[in-house]
Amino acid sequence: MKAISHFLPFLLLLIPIVWGLYGFFKTRNASGKVLPAGRRSAAILVINSAVLYALAFNIIFFIQELFLALGKRWLGLKATLYHNNHNWEGNHPMESLAQGYGAAAIFVAGLIFLFVANRIKRSAHWSHLFILWLAFQGLAQSIPQFITAKVAADTDTGQAFTYLGIGEGLGIVISITGIIAMLYLGILFSKYLLRLSPSIDQVSIASARSGYLFRIAVLASLVGLVLIIPFRIMPWDRAIAPVMVTLISIPMVFAHGWHVSITETINSRINNRIFILPVVLLLILLLIFQLILAKGVPF
Repeated sequence: MKAISHFLPFLLLLIPIVWGLYGFFKTRNASGKVLPAGRRSAAILVINSAVLYALAFNIIFFIQELFLALGKRWLGLKATLYHNNHNWEGNHPMESLAQGYGAAAIFVAGLIFLFVANRIKRSAHWSHLFILWLAFQGLAQSIPQFITAKVAADTDTGQAFTYLGIGEGLGIVISITGIIAMLYLGILFSKYLLRLSPSIDQVSIASARSGYLFRIAVLASLVGLVLIIPFRIMPWDRAIAPVMVTLISIPMVFAHGWHVSITETINSRINNRIFILPVVLLLILLLIFQLILAKGVPF
């Protein structure tokens, strides 16, 4: 049973690879009218999406840290809001359960942002992609914590699982459910992101859809990781978290592109020009992380 539990998370890498390769060989001879994207518009898309990806990642990360600290405070414990400082002073019978509040909070946040994104699905404003990335990060940062909780009992959600008395069998069920949810998240976002493209003509065949997803998701997430690293507080091994989140979530978004059927697009403004406000917000958030959170905020 433990061997199965340890193997399950690797499916988040294996399945997208197999599915993507299957789609590639199935559609490689497909032909159709495609309006190619210019280099300038491709660069604009990558930059806008990367900045919003980094901004969303750090906001969701902050929400998790906030509720980890608040959870301790609600129990009468002394905690510090600080980058990856999940310790506390004092004792309470429910202190282990409170370790799971952060993951639970961002999971709920992800669902809320997903609901909002669906309400504004015809908006061409850059905030549409921002809300989508917030929803994506809320779910992509939380669900894997439940997938691995049983096999990593010393993690935040692992401690919460131990408190709740979740056994090996139920833990495997939760892991499998989480893996299915993560794969479905990638499938959903393949369609959501393709809707933002300039026109149907640019995503009319599988290779064109994969190209757009490569720019808005794959390249943007890689550039976004570079933007996220300055937010990580020493030691630098903490930079592994955003890398892992990206590694187990973005591949399915890209791999499923060949199978998506798109009937309309909204020509989001993110395709046309670089927006300065998200860049400014990202810089402000960086200052907050480094000048305030790095020192710690007592609760």
